[in-house]
Amino acid sequence: MKYLNYSIEYLKSNGGFHTAKEISSQPYLWEKTYLKLVEEKKQILGLIEKVLKNDCPNVILTGAGSSAFIGEALVGHFQKEWGVSCRAVGTTDIVTHPENYFLKSRTTLLISFARSGDSPESVAAVEVAKENCDDLYQLNITCNERGELAKNTGNEKSCVFLLPEETNDRSLAMTSSFSSMLLAGLLIANIKEIGQMEPLIKKVQSLGNYILDECLQSLKKIAEMNYDRMVFLGSGPLFGIAHESHLKVQEMSDGQVICKFDSFLGFRHGPKAVVNNSTVVVYLFSNNAGVNLYEFDLVRSVNETAAGEKSVAIGNGYNEKEFNFDFPIQLPNEIVDIPEDFLSVFYILPAQIIAFYKSLSLGLSPDSPSKSSSISRVVKGVKIYSNADL
Repeated sequence: MKYLNYSIEYLKSNGGFHTAKEISSQPYLWEKTYLKLVEEKKQILGLIEKVLKNDCPNVILTGAGSSAFIGEALVGHFQKEWGVSCRAVGTTDIVTHPENYFLKSRTTLLISFARSGDSPESVAAVEVAKENCDDLYQLNITCNERGELAKNTGNEKSCVFLLPEETNDRSLAMTSSFSSMLLAGLLIANIKEIGQMEPLIKKVQSLGNYILDECLQSLKKIAEMNYDRMVFLGSGPLFGIAHESHLKVQEMSDGQVICKFDSFLGFRHGPKAVVNNSTVVVYLFSNNAGVNLYEFDLVRSVNETAAGEKSVAIGNGYNEKEFNFDFPIQLPNEIVDIPEDFLSVFYILPAQIIAFYKSLSLGLSPDSPSKSSSISRVVKGVKIYSNADL
């Protein structure tokens, strides 16, 4: 058996077994996540209906690090589906400036995403919310049944959705946990119709498997090139994926590849200055034709001032001859049938795979790439202060 075209023996001897397995297992886990949510629909829908019956509820999607980027990818979908104002705010911001995000008299739903559920900020954000909201509801979405967030529910104003056990990645980098929690969020936003969404899940699975089966060779070539900068660009829901993509490559290369992220339009306003002849620019194209107009214009602009950078295109419907991408990764035509917000579930795979191969090419262990242990699977050393400490 192989994962990402490497034998289990090779992966174990090079410290990459867990990461390779966790990346490869994602399409299977998406279906498992969907089926588990179908079973738990009643409890989650009951909580959501309590919140949405209030006037102008405050809905906040939160998490730390990769889990915060899940909120960035989801916030627009929640706002469109629920018809209420939603915000994506990191727990790292909530803990230091809660007054910027909570209105004490406003009914608030705090939706927390966390792989372990044990990071200091994840736990503290809930306590801070309780102190700053008179009417607080909690929905904790986590992969660890033994984590504090999984335990921190149980009353009529809170519930937890615990993802399948296999999503609780053992490697440092979040991979299956990220995409599975992201899918869970998309489905929860559509919880009333979840029983009819199986055909969509099958299409998302199929596209994920296409990347894992057909694109590994190109992604490996990208990873093994000599560069020290990588930029990821995404629009709308794919902005959050660009954010997560930049972190995946940066942390799994142990900082040897410095990464940036931006929106297509935002990239013109200064950040484009980072591009040089040691840069790879990755374009995460939407399947929305109106959005593509802006995205393609940006590519033309970058090409006009080319600095010798390499380019990667991920999507469908772009003109390879016009843009002359170094690595065009054309996804199947079925992508046009996927709602734009659901692209995010499988669009994270290329960066995960590039990060894995880059880590190996640099002589690192993908499961634990930080030689200095400056980053760890669960953040440690963060002291949470209370008003009594002031």
